[in-house]
Amino acid sequence: MKALLIVNEHAGKGKTKKYWPQIQRCLQNFEIEHDVHFTSGPKEAVEAARQAAANQYSHVIAVGGDGTVNEVVNGIAGKNTVFGVLPTGTGNDLARMLNIPTDPLLAVRRISDRRQKSIDLLKLKSTYIAGAIGIGFDGAVAEDMNRASWKKRAGSFGYVLSTLKLIFKFPPFTLYLFIDDQTVIFRDCWLVAIGNSQFYGGGMRICPDAIEDDGILDVCVVHNLSQIELLRLFPCVFSGRHIFHPNVVCLRGKEVRIHTDPTVPIHGDGEMMGTTPSEIFIQPQALHVIY
Repeated sequence: MKALLIVNEHAGKGKTKKYWPQIQRCLQNFEIEHDVHFTSGPKEAVEAARQAAANQYSHVIAVGGDGTVNEVVNGIAGKNTVFGVLPTGTGNDLARMLNIPTDPLLAVRRISDRRQKSIDLLKLKSTYIAGAIGIGFDGAVAEDMNRASWKKRAGSFGYVLSTLKLIFKFPPFTLYLFIDDQTVIFRDCWLVAIGNSQFYGGGMRICPDAIEDDGILDVCVVHNLSQIELLRLFPCVFSGRHIFHPNVVCLRGKEVRIHTDPTVPIHGDGEMMGTTPSEIFIQPQALHVIY
């Protein structure tokens, strides 16, 4: 095993930097041969991971939060390099999906065990997403959190604050959803989420039936609710019980095309991905992971 650790010391409100000496000791104790690359700016981890794969590293380990994870995944997706994560961010949704513990010692032990499997990825344009894509109100919330970086670092709490800020400002839209050979129109739509994983936004189970290696994407549409009804529904997302509401529709497929009137913002695992229209595919078994 020859591993490159790509480390974002600023992730998790400084938690990465705090835990890094302990992580190093654990790596030595488990005799994991590794090199380290510390990132200094956005998107640097993508190229560092790509170069690591080209330079015959068998494993690339992301040390940081979901942003670092997303970049590393995009650097090695579709390659034979194995992905691992030592979660030190605020959301840690991919680690949650893979049942990776947040305790550094236990997480390094998972790396040492080298238990592996292949998972699917979502693809939007040229970008891979391991967890979920949010379109509409959810995209607007992610956009607001990205503008106020302290909210993003606050994880689920920041998501709640942005939700309360925007819920009476965001106008519902008309959704034209084309999923495989099916066409569905939703009026007064709030959001549509496309999930490879159950989780996004720091533990919200937006697509609670999603399975990361089944070759199928899960779609959750929330529509025809007042602002007060949406606020009442919101806490249910953390347990996944929102899908039992009559105005929440769940669908499944391999390819989704989305048009909206008007255009609305899109995020993938919390990173902004432009606006609609959009086309999302499932990429089966596109990432080899330690779990």
